[in-house]
Amino acid sequence: MPYVDRDGVKTYYETYGEGVPIVFLHPWYANGYIWYFQMFPFAQTNQCVVIDQRGHGRSDKPQQGYAIKEVARDVAAVIDELGLGKIVLVGNSIGGMIVMQFNLDFPERVLGNVIVSSGTALGKAFPPELVEALEAGHYQQVFGPLTEEGLLSTRTVRERGEIVDLMKAQFMLESNFPPHVFASSYRDPEGVFSWDITERLKEIGSPTLVLAGEEDQATTVEVNRILADGIPGAELRVIKDVGHLYQLEKPKEFNQVLREFLDRVA
Repeated sequence: MPYVDRDGVKTYYETYGEGVPIVFLHPWYANGYIWYFQMFPFAQTNQCVVIDQRGHGRSDKPQQGYAIKEVARDVAAVIDELGLGKIVLVGNSIGGMIVMQFNLDFPERVLGNVIVSSGTALGKAFPPELVEALEAGHYQQVFGPLTEEGLLSTRTVRERGEIVDLMKAQFMLESNFPPHVFASSYRDPEGVFSWDITERLKEIGSPTLVLAGEEDQATTVEVNRILADGIPGAELRVIKDVGHLYQLEKPKEFNQVLREFLDRVA
């Protein structure tokens, strides 16, 4: 199985196809399978790289080390292993954060970015009762219901029950996403909720498309607008009948948007 070992942490990846490389980065508590509807269609024209981020899926799950910078370095290690040149980055949620951090750390490697339902400094907006529950370690009780109520649009919940089941299962399956990864990520001062590059967004120079689901309660349209306003030249598109997972909720439409972006930057 293809792994890259960086400082004792193994990151799992898969690669298909040839051409301009696209690196897909999944949301928190998911894994690379979430790009199933993109990986094979785009591999007909591009080299597609799908990564399980540390703490997720088939990658190692250390007790700590979940700063966004660390995961961005894991991505760079995979790219080095494959000998890739400039890449297009596609990231959803925490995957979008890793995309932005990668741009700050390795700008010369980036052709363009598609950021799907992401944000920065997310923890600043948490209400006190949520912080209290998280500090007490009630992770599954707090975030379990969000797999349906906050991540997915009303239409998806009504018509695409298989997506609801998939996201719930990924969150609850400890071999995919164990509780210690949640706890360590939450407490890390540069982890998913505390990571704040608001003042550095202006340093991202590659063409960037920000896609926000109109019904996303996890990273709202307003949160995504901060990214688009801060990144020079970035475009924001708000998608109707979509929550947090555009690539799953409307895969055919998402793929068309991604192809149009690739035609512009690659």
